[in-house]
Amino acid sequence: MRLEELAAKVRTLEDIEGIRKLQFRYTYFLDTSQWDDVVNLFAENAKAQISDLPLCEGKEEIAKVFKQLFGSGMATMTRHMVIQPVVEVEGDRAKGTFYLFACATFKLPQGPTAAWSQGKYENEYVREKGEWKISSLKIKMTFRTPYADGWVKTPMMDMGAEWRRWQEQKDT
Repeated sequence: MRLEELAAKVRTLEDIEGIRKLQFRYTYFLDTSQWDDVVNLFAENAKAQISDLPLCEGKEEIAKVFKQLFGSGMATMTRHMVIQPVVEVEGDRAKGTFYLFACATFKLPQGPTAAWSQGKYENEYVREKGEWKISSLKIKMTFRTPYADGWVKTPMMDMGAEWRRWQEQKDT
């Protein structure tokens, strides 16, 4: 193997590891409510499709979702685990698929509720000024279920409706 080929392979491995670390930082910042740090992981013209929420375009809209919805206090504890990364790099662009498994506690009208979530990230990344950023975040949830019910009985909690009920209860 020539030196140029070896250098290219090392660069690809470094890029893959950089993208894995980016995804891990993203979930860590979510779990620790560091919303500005979450938003700073996105490219300027990024898009985010988070489960059944409307598509967000641009960092300003993405910041609004993370700060107002996720930072609302409805989730009092979250722990995201991203596993089985599949990352493909092509120059300054890349795609990555990660499975998500998470446990959380939500403040719901019926009281604190423990929940399990599982889904799949299908993201795109771009290198900006030598640093990998998320250019497109897409997560599709397979289940989000109360711990006591399990995914067979209640495969998908409607978090949008739950959030609206929580906001109404909080405002009264």
